[in-house]
Amino acid sequence: MARRKKEPVEDHRRTIAQAAHQLFSSKGLAATSVDMIAKAAGYSKATLYVYFKNKEEIFFSLVYKHNQTLHQTIKEIIDKRPKNQTDFQVSYLEICRVLQDLCQHYPLYFEGMIGPIKLDLDKEETPQVYKDIYQLGLETNQLISRFVQYGIELDYLQEGLNINHVTIFFWSALSGIIRMAENKKADYKLLGLDNQDLFNEEYLKLLLTFKKG
Repeated sequence: MARRKKEPVEDHRRTIAQAAHQLFSSKGLAATSVDMIAKAAGYSKATLYVYFKNKEEIFFSLVYKHNQTLHQTIKEIIDKRPKNQTDFQVSYLEICRVLQDLCQHYPLYFEGMIGPIKLDLDKEETPQVYKDIYQLGLETNQLISRFVQYGIELDYLQEGLNINHVTIFFWSALSGIIRMAENKKADYKLLGLDNQDLFNEEYLKLLLTFKKG
């Protein structure tokens, strides 16, 4: 343990978070205790608390990590800037599938990302990771707002849209579509329906809400 204390703080936090991820994935969030995480990471419980205040902070550090990946991927898509209406629709579907992939591969962190976070920005004791998630959410919303503006400029989306309202509605509706389709995946399979085709159909229906004409 003496050797470990000389390691950078972020290395300790990463080791603990990785151990927690394995436990969250295999046992679920509720069934995983701080004692279990400390043991899996090779730390005493007291030492773990040096780096994280509680299990929730560990969990949301993982949510933030996946949120960063989501944000960067969406940024890369939007930075290409669609040149025409076909490009815009293709990019739109790519953005939808990025969030869909997060739900399919990391459902726990998907729920953590779209769910409520008890956040008081004015309190010093508020864990930094909560503030980081909030800030990254604002930046991701700015990306989507820019994308909506591209759609208006390409004469694909309606003029006069309240871009902030569209952005909030888009995330809420898209998250709901993905969550519902994932929950019904087994039923769709029994009916012989292709889940991805259903996803794409619902994504395009959502886009029609704002499409011009």
